[in-house]
Amino acid sequence: MLWVFIRSNGSVMKKNIINSLLVLVIFLISAGDSFAFEKYYLLKKGSIAADQGRIEDALSHYQEYIESHPATKGDCSSQYNEKKQYYIKNLLTAYSNLLDIYRQNGEIDEIDKWIQKLKEVFLRTNFGSKNMYNLAEIYIDNNLSEDATVLFKRIIKEQKNNYKPYNNKVTLRAYSKLLNRYESQGENENVIQLIDTLKSSYPVSDFDLKDEYRLAMLYLKYGSETDGEELLKQIIDETASEINSSNENTLVKTYSKLLKIYQKRKDKDGIDFLIEQISQKYFIESLSPGNLYKLAVTFLKCGKKEEGSKLLEKISNYYSYLIYGRKALFLLGRTSQIHEDWDSAIKYFSEYIERYPDPLFFALKAYSRLIDSYWSRDANLELAQEETRKLADIVNDISDFETQLNLARDLKFKGMNELASATFDLGLSSAENFISENQDTYQALRAYWIIEKYAYALEKFDWVEENANSILEIVDQLKKTPAESKNLEKIEYIRSQTYLWLAKVCRKKKNYLESEKFLKKFIKNYPNDKEIDYVMYELGCVYEDGMQQERAIEAYRKVGNGMWKNKAENRLSELGFF
Repeated sequence: MLWVFIRSNGSVMKKNIINSLLVLVIFLISAGDSFAFEKYYLLKKGSIAADQGRIEDALSHYQEYIESHPATKGDCSSQYNEKKQYYIKNLLTAYSNLLDIYRQNGEIDEIDKWIQKLKEVFLRTNFGSKNMYNLAEIYIDNNLSEDATVLFKRIIKEQKNNYKPYNNKVTLRAYSKLLNRYESQGENENVIQLIDTLKSSYPVSDFDLKDEYRLAMLYLKYGSETDGEELLKQIIDETASEINSSNENTLVKTYSKLLKIYQKRKDKDGIDFLIEQISQKYFIESLSPGNLYKLAVTFLKCGKKEEGSKLLEKISNYYSYLIYGRKALFLLGRTSQIHEDWDSAIKYFSEYIERYPDPLFFALKAYSRLIDSYWSRDANLELAQEETRKLADIVNDISDFETQLNLARDLKFKGMNELASATFDLGLSSAENFISENQDTYQALRAYWIIEKYAYALEKFDWVEENANSILEIVDQLKKTPAESKNLEKIEYIRSQTYLWLAKVCRKKKNYLESEKFLKKFIKNYPNDKEIDYVMYELGCVYEDGMQQERAIEAYRKVGNGMWKNKAENRLSELGFF
């Protein structure tokens, strides 16, 4: 029948069919070869097994994928080389997932073995800049910071010697990582030299707005404030007539950052000029609700209540169905409270409760502020007490222990100690019932953690210690439970925070040795945590409280960045060592 059809339609039809069949055969052969040298399905099977808590299966799939990979076996086929960087990226994903499991299980020998295999692959394979960066991230995760530093330097050097526009972003990330490492180690000369190298090479014409913004942030963070500010202004000038959805986020971040700079140095004229410039561009009307909210918050921080409130009203009216609508309405109430406009505060918080009864956690916060506003406006203690009783009745009818404990903390802050204590007891009872129904699960662990942090706020330190001890007892057990493998990072976070709560309680009780012990546990186990500067500052305070001035000074000098560095410098100044 086929040949009858072909003959009836002439030789052209026959030729087309034959060519199509040849293309199909070539495709199938190519696909077969591809599957033969890169067994991507093993990587997917490993990820699925890990998500399902089948850790041994995940390890087996990852190992088989790595051992069969052409980079491991030294494959140099032309087909592999055409997409080599893509295949290396997959290989690094497999290594990263494999090492994550070993690290979570504390299998140091296995980590060392597979890291060595990975290093051997790198030595005999040409990694592109993006894959070198991914490899450096793996090294950092496995406490090989020196090896990572070598790679970051190499990325920067190779981009300088052999410039490739598509490597600009990864090169900037490498600069960022190196600068952060040098600063955290107090290597100020290296920071200065690296910033000078950055200035001599960038910006370039190939930069997009995101690249320019990242570069500006590096300048601002590492001592080149003038260069950073000028680059932000340049971004605004470049977008004077081409504002669109692709550059909106960067432009709003740029305006917000410049306004914060002017606010910090109390440059009122600069703030006024920039806000007028924003208005003249007529782009506010087309901004996404998230960016509108970001600008509104920045305006308020700069003291521009009218302009900020106007944007919040727009968000609340036009985007009430989004989270930004809810946040805008609540912030309008708070702003009214700050300016003692009690009628407006009552209006906004009442509207909030009516419009957003769920989540109850935030509705109760609005209700609590509503009571404050009534009380402040009328100085009517009887009215406040009546509203507080209503609030207590609401709490008694809910089963969300987190909401109850949060409300207890708010009442404590407002001086309603008896009601706060009773509300805490109610929340504690609900939490303990929840724990008994969810024993040996991450949910139970999280409940202990919630009790712990709210107990501290209410100065119930015995409850902090009791729940903290429960957390430390079950963390290791949960980490070995296959069903909880998806929560390993969260479990580890709760343990890290528990060390901090215990350290704070011990310091309150003037047990400085115990406080020092828990802070040092945090530093040892989480050296790269974002809170490490806070922890180092706390350690300095503990030493200072314990009359160990030299050790306090040493700790304060190790605080790396941000507000905690400023606080540490203030303490050093007080001690006469700054």
